[in-house]
Amino acid sequence: MERYLKMRLQTSIEQITADVDKHKLLISSNCPLAVLSSAVHNGGFKTANKIISIHVPEINDDNCNRKMDDLDKELHENPEIILKKALIRLNIDPDTSIGIMTHADVQNVEVSCQKHNEVTLSAFVTGGVEVASTAGELTISNPNHLKIDPIGTINVILLVDGNLTESCMVDAIKTIIEAKTVALRELDIRSYFSGDQASGTVTDSVVVACTKRGKPMKYAGTATVFGELVGKSVKEALKKTLYKEQHIVPDRPLIKRLKERKICFEKMLSLFVEAHPGLAKNSERFNKEVLQILSNPKIIPFVIACFRLDDDLKIGLIPDYLIDKAIVVEVFQNAVINCIFSNNNSKQIKIEDANSISVANMGPFVGGIFAAIMSCIYINMHN
Repeated sequence: MERYLKMRLQTSIEQITADVDKHKLLISSNCPLAVLSSAVHNGGFKTANKIISIHVPEINDDNCNRKMDDLDKELHENPEIILKKALIRLNIDPDTSIGIMTHADVQNVEVSCQKHNEVTLSAFVTGGVEVASTAGELTISNPNHLKIDPIGTINVILLVDGNLTESCMVDAIKTIIEAKTVALRELDIRSYFSGDQASGTVTDSVVVACTKRGKPMKYAGTATVFGELVGKSVKEALKKTLYKEQHIVPDRPLIKRLKERKICFEKMLSLFVEAHPGLAKNSERFNKEVLQILSNPKIIPFVIACFRLDDDLKIGLIPDYLIDKAIVVEVFQNAVINCIFSNNNSKQIKIEDANSISVANMGPFVGGIFAAIMSCIYINMHN
């Protein structure tokens, strides 16, 4: 029960308070705030004294008997109505409020407060990356698109005790988005749709609000101290809230990272077993030994390096005329063999053709590594 009590959060800005409970994050200001946002409710340039982030689908007295599928349908089709109803229920004036929503637990909000000269900023970040995406890829327009459920959202609310011009507020949003994308890159968050490097999620929101106190500020880009603080705050807060929400860490297991890249590990094992009928009775042992090898600290760096090589190859950072893929794959394979066996035995290893275990989204370098690992285990089991 204690987890769901209302908590007061630090804002470091006079006359502005922030409270969070099970259903909402509510920021209230005694003075009108100039706001620029991509909010569902009252987005754009507005003046407001409250900013609210609602956790959805919210279970309350009005809809406690409704089916979750019905609530999700209403959420996707009429988000503005849901937000407005919530504001009215909370006795908050919809006309002077900014409303956003999230499927992430608002109690996992991370707050970062910074100060530069006379300007104070506070970044409130909540996040979930279940439905991460890559800008420019096919998502909803793909006829074979995946069902988006549950919704994962990254919401950033930046409060500034300062006088930002409208162009500066736009600049701040640009810096926030850049910082968000850097955080996702450093965590190697992958697209829910393609397995490519993610740049955000399909439902992210950004809110920038300022008190208009002090001298006008024109810029908030990365070439300004203010922009540096915005970027640092958002990047660090996003990483922390994603850890709270989904326990995301950079050094998560390789098997998990394969799944994030839409590489079907189980299918690879199955294809190898199919190609070697003698393994049929020992497939469980074979699978177990492959998993053990993938937790070997000597092997992990090779797989991670091949992840990067395959990514770079896919987007053209490694031109075909500058690299002989076969030679590079062979170098990695020999390194893996030497880690698993002694150098004397390694010369006797015949590597299977990586094409025999090829699955979607598996590039030549990762495929080569897995071909070597599986071949080593196969030979070891038959010696």
